[in-house]
Amino acid sequence: MRKITVFLVIVSLVFLILGFSAFGQNIKYGGTLRVVYAIGSNLIPNFSPYNPSPINILPLIYESLFDVNILNGQTTPLLGTSYKWEDNDLKLVVNIRQGVKWSDGTPFTANDVAFTFNYLKQNPSIDLSGIWAPSSYLESVQATGGNVIFSFYKANTPFFLNLATRPIIPEHIWSRVKNPSEWDNPEPIGTGPFIVKNVNVPNNTVTLTKNPNYWMKGRPYVDNIAYTVVLSNTTALEMLLANKADLVGAFIPNIQQIWANRNPSINKYWWPVYSINILLFNTLKYPFNNSIFRRAVNFAINKSSLEEKAYYNVGGTANPTGIIPLQLDKWMDPTLTPLASELGSYNSQKAQDLLTSIGFKKNSNGRLVGSNGEVLPTFKILVPVGATDFITMAQIISENLKNVGIYTVIDQEAGSTYMTSLMSGTFDMAISSGAGIGPSPYYLYYSEFNPAFSAQIGQTAISDYSRYTNPLVTAALQVFSSTSDLNLQQQAIYTIERIMLMDLPFIPLTNRTMFGEWSESNFTGFPNESDPYSYSEFMGYAGLYGGELMGLNVHLK
Repeated sequence: MRKITVFLVIVSLVFLILGFSAFGQNIKYGGTLRVVYAIGSNLIPNFSPYNPSPINILPLIYESLFDVNILNGQTTPLLGTSYKWEDNDLKLVVNIRQGVKWSDGTPFTANDVAFTFNYLKQNPSIDLSGIWAPSSYLESVQATGGNVIFSFYKANTPFFLNLATRPIIPEHIWSRVKNPSEWDNPEPIGTGPFIVKNVNVPNNTVTLTKNPNYWMKGRPYVDNIAYTVVLSNTTALEMLLANKADLVGAFIPNIQQIWANRNPSINKYWWPVYSINILLFNTLKYPFNNSIFRRAVNFAINKSSLEEKAYYNVGGTANPTGIIPLQLDKWMDPTLTPLASELGSYNSQKAQDLLTSIGFKKNSNGRLVGSNGEVLPTFKILVPVGATDFITMAQIISENLKNVGIYTVIDQEAGSTYMTSLMSGTFDMAISSGAGIGPSPYYLYYSEFNPAFSAQIGQTAISDYSRYTNPLVTAALQVFSSTSDLNLQQQAIYTIERIMLMDLPFIPLTNRTMFGEWSESNFTGFPNESDPYSYSEFMGYAGLYGGELMGLNVHLK
């Protein structure tokens, strides 16, 4: 399922336009950057950062304490200038930037930060990222001088990501809002680089202009951003090709041929890998409860074919640990590299040998028969209706498994029914995206293996849809979250990686990417593979690459 998470496109936009990347001297100012985004619906101008479906451009208006690059973990100061963990990692102390004003000229202070988080506590209906959920262990948020102190009753250092990336709102505006879940905030007041200039609902366009009170001197470089939403990826591509857009967020099949090769000097794209697609096993069902059977299935699947047919070789096959490319150097146990390489290969004979080792053999019809003499039934591979990439992968996987005697059919279910099947555990196998996105593998492993998220078949699982738990993994997750010591955190991740490669509770298939295409006929300064400065989580949704930094760095060519 190729969805562009609204959140990651726009937070990048800010970084791109304002400038945290070095471009040298003689930057050209001015111009209107035309951004087109395929969201599948018409414009809904909701400017509340704590609405479940806010307009995508909010990271250009509201800022967070820090930008955290999900690709590589790099942290960039925004409304916070520095932070440190104290008191055995039970207190997070954030130093707040001075000299910042809200776009209406009111001074921004640490009290606005404390207000934001305590406002979420008072209004749980808008606490969409679970800041005050019991699992966060957050006890209090207080402003003290120029600092804000987040106190925990149990250490939870990975929660820094959630705190660092929440949009900060002005107390003098929001303290008067009594029903924030119902408020669309028509005249947003933020600290970000842009303010709303015009909303044109019939044309599905919002125009932003420079915030005259923005704290970063000389930023942004562009004068305006015209943001237009369209119903389809096809429409977005047509506008790009017709020079009606400078920057597009859309999934374009065969992007290299369709777009980049037409004019390589100015037609650019970057689809950064931020997560993975996986084959889920229902590990509470036979024979998927057998790790050797799961390993055999892994070797039977030609992952390179999945990537080629579904994604035109843009994102690459996934590492068997589930770790995304830009995090491998920091988080991959080098001693596990040979094993990971072996598991990433396609080896149908190896799959057959493993199945034989646990008592399976093919009958005269080419179907697997267990040691009990019973033929394996035809299993279902669950996918969402209309998810052409997942359906393509399921078709290839079905053919691959047939070669080793495992027969399957593809079970297409509508989105809500598909999710219900995953959560209730009524599936055999399913193709899904990996849960948990963050600057380290912890977030994937926490979401996929935390026993608190699991459930028995028929009961609702929050995210551990494979229903796999392991006490050693649980202990390693606890070690990671209870310390800010990088060495200890790495050792915890190494432990989980080894178990992941040995047990294969699910199979990483292909990498998941964001989508960003642009023309450099008018503007430059976009993040790219050699300068991946912008890709951030912000407000629980995603944008082109994720952030404000994109909005800060783009400039006239």
